[in-house]
Amino acid sequence: MKIAVLGLGSAGRRHALNALELGHDVLGFDPEAEDVPGVSRVTSTDDAVAQADAVVIASPSSLHAEQALLALSSGRHALVEKPLAVTVQDAARVVEAAGDTKAICGVAMNLRFHRGVLALRELLVDRALGSPRFVRASFGYDLRLWRPETDYRKSYSARAALGGGILLDAVHELDYLLWLLGPVESVTAELDRVSELEIDVEDTALLALRFASGALGAVDLNYLEPAYRRSCTVVGSEAVASWDWNAATISVRRGEGERELDVAGDIADTYRAVLEDFVAAANSERDPRTPVRDGLAALRVVDAARRSANRGHRVAVS
Repeated sequence: MKIAVLGLGSAGRRHALNALELGHDVLGFDPEAEDVPGVSRVTSTDDAVAQADAVVIASPSSLHAEQALLALSSGRHALVEKPLAVTVQDAARVVEAAGDTKAICGVAMNLRFHRGVLALRELLVDRALGSPRFVRASFGYDLRLWRPETDYRKSYSARAALGGGILLDAVHELDYLLWLLGPVESVTAELDRVSELEIDVEDTALLALRFASGALGAVDLNYLEPAYRRSCTVVGSEAVASWDWNAATISVRRGEGERELDVAGDIADTYRAVLEDFVAAANSERDPRTPVRDGLAALRVVDAARRSANRGHRVAVS
């Protein structure tokens, strides 16, 4: 397959190298980033799309919807880096465009391929925890450490105009919670910049979720912590499962008993798996593991969180 990668920053470079490793021909467009060995550089987004069978969109978040629409209107399969778009309205336009074509469209939510999330899903599907009652998902890491070779103040993460902010950057947590527990009905949220980071977006997000199933959830995300932290705890009617990213384990506790699951793995494998799944979906005309409609569902929760933070009360997800 000939794959065009739009945006050759850290995410795009990774996608391009994975595509090359998997045996695909790769075109790349980025007005600023350095060349990637093995990638044929083209001079415009239009040229990249015109020459490709599929398009991977890894540009700043503010360009995701526009470039996805270009790819889909040209009949090209599209894999969009998270988030699908910056607004619900734009994301809905991408979903509609995907429905109007036979092209496959997915969102690159690599945590759906992580052994920790997959093990939690298996526990829930097998009813090993009983009925899920409460979930807590957390992520935190100092933004200045995310891409130490670059000035964080110039990154898309730091700038509202480019679709930055921890809520969109860590939309992985919302996506996998929806995958594990189903749709969210309403949200209460606090969003703020509480650090000295030189950014014009929120560095901290606290969300309280009410799922359609009746379960409750808590999500805390931040750009602040000096050491990487990611975790998820699911409290069920029969047992509790706690995933710790750093320990690479899930502990399952029931009464006095406890067992530990090893979920260690190379994070690089999850990015490669996203691309492999997308290509397989395109070749077989099936949905990828994270279809475009799921990207919209996560953004509806983001939108509800922003409205809640602005209004100071719980709002429905719509």
